[in-house]
Amino acid sequence: MNVTLNPGNRQISSIRTAHFAVAEEKDKTRAATSDRDQVTISQEGRNHLEALADKVESQINTMTKEDFMGMVDQWKSESQTKLEVDPYWSVDPDGSIARKTYFESYLGQLKETEDTIKSYYADAYEEAVSAPINSLAFISGKYLCDWSDYFDSSIPTQERQWTHHQLRAMLTDTHVALNDPYALAASGGPKTVDEMDSIAKQAVKDKLDALLKEGEIS
Repeated sequence: MNVTLNPGNRQISSIRTAHFAVAEEKDKTRAATSDRDQVTISQEGRNHLEALADKVESQINTMTKEDFMGMVDQWKSESQTKLEVDPYWSVDPDGSIARKTYFESYLGQLKETEDTIKSYYADAYEEAVSAPINSLAFISGKYLCDWSDYFDSSIPTQERQWTHHQLRAMLTDTHVALNDPYALAASGGPKTVDEMDSIAKQAVKDKLDALLKEGEIS
């Protein structure tokens, strides 16, 4: 989901300094109310509106406010396919909630993957730290050195290499590899960057939709 931020509201009357002609036989209360009318549009929309104001600037002193607002409504209708209104500006005008939610989701996925991997190798880790020799020497002997007394030939070569790599990271307090096909097999395998990105974007949408719903209820 692409989140396009709306910089905020802007009154139509602030686009140009001009005096509108008085509408004939118009209710004064309605005219006063129209002075406060606001249109919330995206940056692209405001750019188009500026262009519209440029075109009518020479004529605006002879137009009623109702005529001008009618032109705006017509422009909005004609430009609807190009005008992208951000539905979330009212709950996240500066995008801070979207950014925070995205990174929390993305980092949360990485942390969950790391925890899954460490849990998978927990027993092998405990065996290594309890070994009668140095832990690093033990895992080298068991998973890499076929001449070692500790070598385990029952484990396929590639799996042994992965096990040694991950255990070494755990024993030296460094980061495990997050694309481990063995440790993550039960949970569907390693996620791609695109998959994690998609999940994080969905988390943003869900968060902002929830905030919109809360606003509607309140």
